[in-house]
Amino acid sequence: MIADSNTHARNASALLTGRNLATLKKELTLKLRPKYLRHNIWEDDDYFSKSSAGWSETAKPLPQIPEAELANPVVPKTIAENPHLFDIVTPINVDCFEKLLLSHPNQSFVKSVCRGLREGFWPWADTHIDEYPDSLDLSFPIPDDIDEAQFLHDQRDHEIFKGRFSEAFGDKLLPGMYCMPIFAIPKPHSTDLQMVTHQSAGTHSLNSMIPHDDIVGYPLDNLRHLGEFLLSMHRHNPDTPRVLFKSDVAEAYRLLPVHPYWQIKQVNCIDGLLHVDRNSAFGGRASGCNWISFMSLVSWITKKKRNIELLATYSDDSFGPEDANNITWYQPY
Repeated sequence: MIADSNTHARNASALLTGRNLATLKKELTLKLRPKYLRHNIWEDDDYFSKSSAGWSETAKPLPQIPEAELANPVVPKTIAENPHLFDIVTPINVDCFEKLLLSHPNQSFVKSVCRGLREGFWPWADTHIDEYPDSLDLSFPIPDDIDEAQFLHDQRDHEIFKGRFSEAFGDKLLPGMYCMPIFAIPKPHSTDLQMVTHQSAGTHSLNSMIPHDDIVGYPLDNLRHLGEFLLSMHRHNPDTPRVLFKSDVAEAYRLLPVHPYWQIKQVNCIDGLLHVDRNSAFGGRASGCNWISFMSLVSWITKKKRNIELLATYSDDSFGPEDANNITWYQPY
């Protein structure tokens, strides 16, 4: 049977042109690479992998606190009766931050991050799953180790000074409160200590309230991006001396406030006294996602508003190559 039609099939080879062909080539090349190299083999072109800044242009908005949480009669009563324990604390100038993002193409995402900075971030949690208790105390006693006990004491004082911990309110939890264990461990490759909030402790932990599927897909820039930057810089300015820089954000997650309805779950016990933790904890399951979201917008501002295109961001570290002649040293360096 012969079809009687003027419809013509598109030439398959015509589909493999331009960017499609480049993408296919990259996919094929990737399959041929040894697995241990991952993406750390680079092409000789000006193609840049999508960075966290680029991801922000299509990212989904961060969640608001669900209506079911707002309808919980226990939590708002405790907050209303103890307003001095709960606060939104951040050094970030949200109005300035938002103004710099007026031309960002993904305004729903921008507004969700700015809302988190103003009202506190919600960590995707469902506090009503299964038969979780309204209040739970899993705190550890005062450490026997004198150095650890003193460190936690000093860290508590620092957090109160910063406004991120409330003043002590006694040794008994109020309705709706959770208290997870805290302890100190040495920092990697150091004898200095760091405080750990164990939000995964127990069968009714805070982290177990946060569905894993809701907090995946938040990207970190990496060596693949750095390699592309270096090759591009060398390609366009082969004789220019270069340096690598890295800028670290001090205290990182702690700069982001959490919603008061989550603050009430972040009570810490130190020296036998209780304090509400008002900001993102390093042991929180969603803390990294909220931080990556915020930093993706910081990176976008840096690239689009300050024209620092060769910049990558890995959590609280921003890094990239620069012309060695552009260095300005500051004290004490």
